[in-house]
Amino acid sequence: MSSKQKSQIWQHFSEMKDNKVKCLKCGQQMSVKNKSTYSLIRHMSKKHPLVQITRQDSPIRLQQDLIASTEDQPRLTSITQKELTNVQPGSSGTSGQITNYLFRPLTMKKQKEIDRQLIAMITKEYHPFSIVEDDEFKKLIYMLNSNYKLPTRKTVSQSLIPNLYQETVDIVQGRLKRATAICLTVDGWSSRNQDSFYSVTAHYVVEEEKRTYLASDLLGCVSFADKHTGENIANKLKIILNEWEISEKITAIISDNASNMKLAIRIGGWKHWGCFAHSLNLVVQSGLKEVRVIEDKLKKIVRYFKKSTHAYSKLRETQGRMELPALKLKNDVPTRWNSTYEMMQRIITVKTALVSALAVIKSGRDVDINNIDLLSNEEWLIAEQTVNILEMFNVVTTAVSAEKEVSASCIILYYKQLMKHINSFNTADLMPEVNQMAEKLKLELHNRFSDMEDNELISQATVLDPRFKKFGFITQTSYSDAIEKICSENTTTNTMIYYIENTARYNHTSTLPESNKSCLDILWKNFDLEVQNHLTPQDTSDIVKKEMDKYLEEPLLARKDIYGVIQDPLVWWHQRKHIYPNLFQIMKKRMCVMATSVPCERIFSKAGQIVSEKREHLTTNKIAQVVFLSYNLNSRD
Repeated sequence: MSSKQKSQIWQHFSEMKDNKVKCLKCGQQMSVKNKSTYSLIRHMSKKHPLVQITRQDSPIRLQQDLIASTEDQPRLTSITQKELTNVQPGSSGTSGQITNYLFRPLTMKKQKEIDRQLIAMITKEYHPFSIVEDDEFKKLIYMLNSNYKLPTRKTVSQSLIPNLYQETVDIVQGRLKRATAICLTVDGWSSRNQDSFYSVTAHYVVEEEKRTYLASDLLGCVSFADKHTGENIANKLKIILNEWEISEKITAIISDNASNMKLAIRIGGWKHWGCFAHSLNLVVQSGLKEVRVIEDKLKKIVRYFKKSTHAYSKLRETQGRMELPALKLKNDVPTRWNSTYEMMQRIITVKTALVSALAVIKSGRDVDINNIDLLSNEEWLIAEQTVNILEMFNVVTTAVSAEKEVSASCIILYYKQLMKHINSFNTADLMPEVNQMAEKLKLELHNRFSDMEDNELISQATVLDPRFKKFGFITQTSYSDAIEKICSENTTTNTMIYYIENTARYNHTSTLPESNKSCLDILWKNFDLEVQNHLTPQDTSDIVKKEMDKYLEEPLLARKDIYGVIQDPLVWWHQRKHIYPNLFQIMKKRMCVMATSVPCERIFSKAGQIVSEKREHLTTNKIAQVVFLSYNLNSRD
């Protein structure tokens, strides 16, 4: 090879006649007019990507390295001619060595960061562990970072997930230590493998220097093989609370209205609130029975269009011809009343195109259309009036299911608005079936929620919400009772703790020799004793009452500011926590209460996707770890 050929790529080719070279790896002959290295670099990159391009002094050594490179299988890399020619042979330092440039290994810290993100992707996006063995996924990772060593499926399952699980457990334990009061939501679920689980989520108000906010953590989605008796559930809950060291912090437990769950909470001695969304679902399901005939007809129409591709295409064609939005019909879910509402609302929205499409299909030879009962004008009116009445119920269900917002203080308001909404309809204008539904809804609402003001969890949360105060109540008596109970709450402010601790220290130092006492302590001795007599825990009730009087005199917090941004009551309290230190501590015990057990239901929605057909062989322990990570890795303080 000519001495003028200084590019390292020439070390992998032998010269031949007529400006041709021969690849030392595969023997392919190539033309190199004007001694251009572009075609040689491209050949090595595509045909031999595993070969390290380095300058060798001996042809024998070169061949040995080429053979070794296929055995060691170093990572692929793409390299440009400019990058190659910029590296001069014999240059000193790591920056001048092409092997260091191409094959610089990842640091341990970087490897762990990518491993962590990989597990986060698997757990939060419901991917199977086997994704790390997928060829296309390997290529993608290889192209993104050729120096990252993708773990095996076994490593993911037996090492990375358990390690990240334990790490996350420690983080959650650290977060829970900040809580002074915790509200739990509890619910049960059975997987497609008939494995039974109970999930427990913790909700609490976090007080930090710069902000106060509502935080949530999943304590566990634990396997439950015992009988679902109240006693067994209570024992399981006690075990979970002891493991997380929060037994003394529980202010309330939210669950559905199942008898065994309510019994378990009574056995444990905890305060209970029945899931508002669950009760509201029962209310609406009871009302929908009055229009069941219309509901069943609409369900048949939806199922027909979902089943028949011909009918679906006709509907889309009709929507296009009428220049209407191409909206699909929605199926309902038996356990969710609002899915029935959404189904009916969508049908009403596409009614014009739907009726036209059904007429066209009926004139054809589709046999299945004969099983569809078309709605009369009166029945369409019943459907429209039903949707109008249920609209507010749907709004309330959506609002009350929020997980990161204060919700218990809004329940009385939601009940008032629902009753006002139903009473706003003129019964003379309603179809008989719809009128009966409205009456049934009012009766069920009254039976289930009329006494909610007697629940101290809900009433006190309402008083302490600066958006409501007395305006959140229906009766003045309930409002006065809630204030009285708050004022009788036994609490100790940080100010009192400060004086108590300082008094103890002073009494201790008073027994020491005068030479060990601070001159300032002696100077302020009489004053400190005088202040101590006026700030003792026995004055707590009076202080709370004074704080309450001052708090109630403040103007209400507007739901939105002048810019239309929804205001957070916890931000309001954070700005005044030093003005109302006792009320602030009580507020944290009430504002953490959730209105529903929806957070647990969301856990099981995720768990259902995790225990899919591809992952139905996961053990219950592994399912618990994956669900735990899926929820808690989303938490951001």
